[in-house]
Amino acid sequence: MSHQTSKDFLKLLKNPDFIDGIYNYCDSWCERCGFTEKCMNFAMRKYKTPAHDDTGDSLSDVFRQTTDLIKQVIEDKGLSWEEVVNQADTQPLTRDPHQEADKHRNVINAREYTRLYGSFLREEQGFMKGKGVEFQNELNKGALSVEEAEEALSQIEDAFEVINWYQSLIYIKIRNACQLFFEENLSDFMTDFYNGKAKLTLISIDRSIAAWLVLQVHFPEKVNKITEILLQLEKLRQYIEKDFPNARKFVRPGFDK
Repeated sequence: MSHQTSKDFLKLLKNPDFIDGIYNYCDSWCERCGFTEKCMNFAMRKYKTPAHDDTGDSLSDVFRQTTDLIKQVIEDKGLSWEEVVNQADTQPLTRDPHQEADKHRNVINAREYTRLYGSFLREEQGFMKGKGVEFQNELNKGALSVEEAEEALSQIEDAFEVINWYQSLIYIKIRNACQLFFEENLSDFMTDFYNGKAKLTLISIDRSIAAWLVLQVHFPEKVNKITEILLQLEKLRQYIEKDFPNARKFVRPGFDK
């Protein structure tokens, strides 16, 4: 591969096929996404520097090119890099959005869901193996067909995959939304931005609830623990919908239009 310059990098980022900002409101599950070819973030992950460069040089080059891009955008808006840096250094903060976010009920409840999720996995180690033994016994007795067993296992595996993927995302995204909520003098764009983050959190909760319900069907003996988790997710969902009333209405680029 020939050496790629900053101009090549900028050309990549200016691909007209990219959907502007789509990566801001996605769940980062690229393997299940139908928009990877229209995502600048995905393209940047695939962006490669020459094979003879070492890792440090490659990373430094990408960072330098990204900084060049930011400077160019700032200059296009009629500002200078120094003005932006000085404004960031001198703008006073009357409260810390990070600290405020950590005290917000949505963040607290998202953290509690993460705790319940971890507790469930620790306490129920090996129960998937037990389900496999149960299916095998049912197969031996002729009470279950191979197709039925495979379908059930597929549902269970997919449910676990969904739960595992979204459990940390829920906390991270709602914390991001709450941090922005407490920022001062937000522009309309940033208000939309935190509504988009809140919507992504709600979608993650919706999908997680659906996945836990699948597990509840296949593991009726775990109904009490799973119900506790479902109640926590439902409480968090209702809090977010109340605290971010415009979140569901937010139109995510690409995904919702």
